[in-house]
Amino acid sequence: MGASDTETLEFNRQRRSQLLAARDRANELPCHEPIELAGRPNVYYELRDYSQPNKLDGSKQARSDVPYLFKSFETGQARPPRPGTKNAQLPRAATIHEYLDWTVTAQGSQALDELDFSGFRTIVLVPRFRPHWPAPGLFDKEHSKKPRRLGAPRNPWPVLLCDGKPVCAATIRVSLGYLEVPFFATLESKRKRGYGRALVEAIEEVARSLNVPRLLLCSTDDPIVKTTWRHLGFVYTSQQDLEDFGVQHGDLVHMDNTVQMHKDVPLAREWQTLVVRHQHLCQRIYFPAQPYKAAHAETAVQYKPEPTPAQTNGLLEH
Repeated sequence: MGASDTETLEFNRQRRSQLLAARDRANELPCHEPIELAGRPNVYYELRDYSQPNKLDGSKQARSDVPYLFKSFETGQARPPRPGTKNAQLPRAATIHEYLDWTVTAQGSQALDELDFSGFRTIVLVPRFRPHWPAPGLFDKEHSKKPRRLGAPRNPWPVLLCDGKPVCAATIRVSLGYLEVPFFATLESKRKRGYGRALVEAIEEVARSLNVPRLLLCSTDDPIVKTTWRHLGFVYTSQQDLEDFGVQHGDLVHMDNTVQMHKDVPLAREWQTLVVRHQHLCQRIYFPAQPYKAAHAETAVQYKPEPTPAQTNGLLEH
C-alpha cells in the first residue's frame, strides 16, 4: 500500500467517524411515542426505530406497518435472489428491496468501502382519533406530555389516540449539517390530501430540534413527483451545491433514476391556541399567530425552548 492509499484510507476512517458521531444524535429523538403536530388536528407523528429487537423482525414489522413505503419503490424492480441459491452466491449489485430493508433497520457497516445505513429512523404520520361524544369526565383534565423539544407547545387535549395505520412515511437520518430523506411515500388512497405536506412539516420540526438547517431529499426522476416537491419548497441540488454543503461521495443513500433535491428548514411558526368545549367534549386547536410570510422561510439554526404550558379555562389561550 502506497503513501497515497494510506492517506486515503485514513481520510475515509476519519470521515466515517465524523458521520457516525453525527448520526448518533438520532438517539436523542423519542421513538414509538405519539407527537402532536401543531396546526394538524387530525393527525400526529411518530419516530420509529425498526432496528430493534433485531434487523429481520424489524424489517418484517416495517413492511407490515407501512407497506406502501416499500411498494412505491419496489414495484417493477427485480427482487434479490433467495438465500442459499446459486444466484445468491454470485457477485451482483444490491436491489432496491435490500436498500429499503437496510435503511429502515439502520444496517451499519464496518467496512469503509461499503455503504453505511446506521442512524436511520422511520417517521410516520398517523390518523388521530377524536371522539365526538366522549364519556363524561374523560377529557376533564389535560394529559401532560414528557419534556422534549418535539411536538406542539402545549399538552395534547384530548390525548393522542390512534385511528388506524400510518398514512404517510419516510426514512430520515441526521448528518453533518443536514437531514437526509432517501425514501418518502404516501398511502395511494390517501394522496393529494395534504398528508405529504404534513409529514414534511414534521420532518422540519425534527430538523429544528437537532439544529439542522437543511433537508436533503432523494426524489424519483418523475416529472409529477418533482413538481410536487417543488411546490413543497424543494429545489434541485447540483454537484456544486453538494460540495458547498460539505457532502462527499458515499455520505448519502442514492439510487439510480433519482434526483437529489434540498430545502432550507424554515423557522418555527408561532401559534395561538383555542380550547373548544361543548358538554363533555374538549379539544385544543392551534392557529397561526400571524399570517405566513416569506420571513418564515429563513433557515432556522437555533432552537428556542417551548413555553411553559399554562392552565386554561376555555376559549382563547395566551
